[in-house]
Amino acid sequence: MKKIAILATVLAILFYSPAVSSQQKKIKVIADQDSAGPQGTNFLSLLMLLRAKQVDLLGITTVSGDQWVEPATVFALWATEITSRTDVPVIKGAEMPLVNTPREQELREALYGSYIGWHGSFNPDAPKPSETWAPPGGFPKTKPKPGRAADFIIDTIRANPGEVLLYCAGPLTNIALAVRMDPGIAALTKAIYIMGGSSAGGPELNWWWDPEAAAIVLREPWKEIVVTPFEIGEQVWSSERLMREAVKAGGPLAGHVQQVYLDTPAPAGTSMWSMMWDELTVASIIDPTVIKKSEELYLDVDIGHGPKYGHTVVWKRSNDVPEFFLAYSGPRPVDREKWLGHLRPPAHLHPASVQMEADVVKFERIFIDLISH
Repeated sequence: MKKIAILATVLAILFYSPAVSSQQKKIKVIADQDSAGPQGTNFLSLLMLLRAKQVDLLGITTVSGDQWVEPATVFALWATEITSRTDVPVIKGAEMPLVNTPREQELREALYGSYIGWHGSFNPDAPKPSETWAPPGGFPKTKPKPGRAADFIIDTIRANPGEVLLYCAGPLTNIALAVRMDPGIAALTKAIYIMGGSSAGGPELNWWWDPEAAAIVLREPWKEIVVTPFEIGEQVWSSERLMREAVKAGGPLAGHVQQVYLDTPAPAGTSMWSMMWDELTVASIIDPTVIKKSEELYLDVDIGHGPKYGHTVVWKRSNDVPEFFLAYSGPRPVDREKWLGHLRPPAHLHPASVQMEADVVKFERIFIDLISH
């Protein structure tokens, strides 16, 4: 009987431990999102996070960007309702950038011309910041959690030191406010995943919309910085084929996908299909192998308020000193040691793992799995 009892105990440990382990291994995430909806990269990525069994979603903080923060908050709340995840709090964040304004943008474009097509909430025909509209089926009954996004970010990271991953898929205003209020949270954050910027050094909405916020965040000493830049979005597009596959796979969100992507025509002058930047960031959090190639880059943002205000600034480590055609500077050979000392990264920046190539087949499989199960 004693041997049977011991065997039963061992079997209980073997069968129980994986369940406990899987709970412990859940990725604790705060999602900071300009959650435009009911279609698009912002909203679909939130649905993925809310459905992911691998993720312990601690909260959604909203920010202006593709939409103003008021409608973004409405759609974030609606996302929690249609996924039956109203246990996840939604906290409203910043409405305006730290410094940039629509008026300054108009004046800058009068001087230099428009160099980015999509202005998000600064679009000439954008609704007023206070305007909201009902998602399909009506306004959500759930209300946002009282308080400010920056405070929630600080308090949550402080309560879970070394465990929280920040997923940032809109302008970085809330994160910049949080690290200015409490600089210590950067060292206490497990990692920060940012959808934004350009691996080629050009403009991209999230950083262009609030350049000072992006510059502040990129200069903080995070343990790990992972960036999904604008360019990799060219590899992953939403499409009618992909949405039909998601609907065919079934699940509780099949009706939503059918209604907003397949049954509803896009408004005049718009397209239903876009690059899936935010969804790719979420997929890379859940399964890093969805990224086939990354590069270590040092990223910053031009905050000079000139023609390239908001553009990404890229510094890449050189493998070796340059090979010169001729010794124009003098008669001696190249001093390699002096050059290596000269080629150090900027002291105020930190290395980021910038995603360059995606496994498209794996990405689509992850997307359909999360949306349909």
